[in-house]
Amino acid sequence: MSDILKKIRSGAGKVAKEADRAVDIKRIEMQIASIKKQMEEEYEKLGRIVYENDLTVKENDNTPPIIEKINELKMEISAKEEEVENIKNQAMEPSPVASTGKQFCSECGAENSPESKFCSSCGAKME
Repeated sequence: MSDILKKIRSGAGKVAKEADRAVDIKRIEMQIASIKKQMEEEYEKLGRIVYENDLTVKENDNTPPIIEKINELKMEISAKEEEVENIKNQAMEPSPVASTGKQFCSECGAENSPESKFCSSCGAKME
């Protein structure tokens, strides 16, 4: 019986060593991933510096495609920001109810009184 216990202990010891090794490997792999992330951040900073310097030094017909793409993306962002502003401004405009004294159902378009909580035609909640 003691031989069986020795074998079990030996096997458990091997399993524990393998588990420790696996944990060490995972820990080191996570450190590697963290270092790679830091490198990517540094590359991004470097790219930003190169991009900004290239724009200030020269703007010509030989602009590298990546700078052209960045400029296009900046224009898209500006357009989207303008859309947001337009939507915000529309929200601030007086509602049709206030100006006409009537409200219309957003579901079916039926005319309802300003006090209506639900549409008299389709029953949808009035907004």
